Amino acid sequence: MPKVNIDYKSPLQAQETFEKVKEFLSNDESIKKIDSSIQTDFNDSNLSGDLKGSKFKAHMAVKESGDKSDVSIVVDLPMLLGAFKGQVKSTIEKKLQKVLG
Repeated sequence: MPKVNIDYKSPLQAQETFEKVKEFLSNDESIKKIDSSIQTDFNDSNLSGDLKGSKFKAHMAVKESGDKSDVSIVVDLPMLLGAFKGQVKSTIEKKLQKVLG
């Protein structure tokens, strides 16, 4: 499976960043349109989570970086969607920018 690695520097502290990214990944309509069977499993104490569906999988983690934080998202795409890696990455980065400011 082709992987898309997204690293985003958030201006917010880790816990606030995690809550906002968790909300985005859980409720974003475009994610649900891509894969309506998507299920989320978040670990609040580790500031991480997984998305699993029939069309893709993803892992998210937030780490402290001083008074800010770093978001890492790795998306596993099926071979048929491998050509769209760049589009997937840019779309998620734009949505993170909107959600995290």
